[in-house]
Amino acid sequence: MLLAAPASPADLLAAADTELDALADRLHDGVLQALVVARYACDAVVRGADPALARDAVQDALVALRREVWLLRPRGDDGLVAALGDLSAQLVAAGRPGLRLELDLDAAAALSPACTAAAYRLVQAAVSDGPLHVRLTRERALVLDAPVPDAGTWTLRARAVGAALRIDPDQTLLQLPDDEDRP
Repeated sequence: MLLAAPASPADLLAAADTELDALADRLHDGVLQALVVARYACDAVVRGADPALARDAVQDALVALRREVWLLRPRGDDGLVAALGDLSAQLVAAGRPGLRLELDLDAAAALSPACTAAAYRLVQAAVSDGPLHVRLTRERALVLDAPVPDAGTWTLRARAVGAALRIDPDQTLLQLPDDEDRP
């Protein structure tokens, strides 16, 4: 098994800071820009423009915000299988390819909440413009047919839950721990 030592608190804090910076960038480049457009549309309505333009701009901003919040905390507490199914549906609704899921249901059900969250977040990070094949084996190996960006942060996240991560040019493998292997 590929299990690694837990990450140090300093490493985990650095990884959290990196993730917060990335979130701030996404909010600035997405939701904030949509809100600016909505503000200008509302100003234009005051000057006599069609109110439907402002309503549509505000709706677009709300959709962008809901999408970001959903990415931060997916709805439901039904485990990894349901969460990945919901993520796939969200991708399709956004006009992107859905996930190709091949999940061992018993292995998914046996994951701790921390391992479930780590697996889900890893899949989220690996999503790109193309289709993504996601497999979870009976041995609790989560295999993605794409590399995940920011290997350092993901290695730390894996260590924090007692898992090990291997990233190859065309594949990512997260070996999740058994109950007795968790930190």
